[in-house]
Amino acid sequence: MSDEDDDRSLAEIIETNIRPWNGFWAWKDKPIGEVGAAREILGRAGLEVRDLVSRGKDDPPDCEGDIDGRRAAVEVTELVHEPTLKRSLKALKQRAAGTEPGKPEAYFVWQQTDLVQALQRRIDQKDQAKLKGGPYERYILVIPTDEMFLDASKVEKWLAGATFRSKQITDVLLGLAHEPERGGCPVFALTLCRER
Repeated sequence: MSDEDDDRSLAEIIETNIRPWNGFWAWKDKPIGEVGAAREILGRAGLEVRDLVSRGKDDPPDCEGDIDGRRAAVEVTELVHEPTLKRSLKALKQRAAGTEPGKPEAYFVWQQTDLVQALQRRIDQKDQAKLKGGPYERYILVIPTDEMFLDASKVEKWLAGATFRSKQITDVLLGLAHEPERGGCPVFALTLCRER
């Protein structure tokens, strides 16, 4: 097999596994995508990640491993505006099929309130989970997003002073898609107020 064949195979693998819209973190093989997103975001947050593995269908959590020397449960949930994503994917599919185009692709224009509320909803949803496996010393929620109007400077400003509630989740990390001027994927650790 030549290098050209290797490159073509890799390109085909990538093409068949990514979502064509808001797809930076999306991967059709969900367990592989979750581990990849978690590893990247945890690492970009400055955490030492060892032995991170998918729990497959035996979740929650999606992944488990050694994070900064402590056994951790890691749950991954994407932040995406679902109605806008569905509309855009439908438009792309119609265009590819050569049928009458529907509405054009769209982006949701996030505002600070939208972001804070969406993050808290995800925390609330994942905070209720009955974790399998364990025991775990940490329960980390990783939230990847590839939303167009959520850039690092805006998110940093919007999250300044924001506090989120949780009961069992110990850490929440929001990871944005790659920003070349930032040298990678910006990651934000949310401030949590732990409730008992």
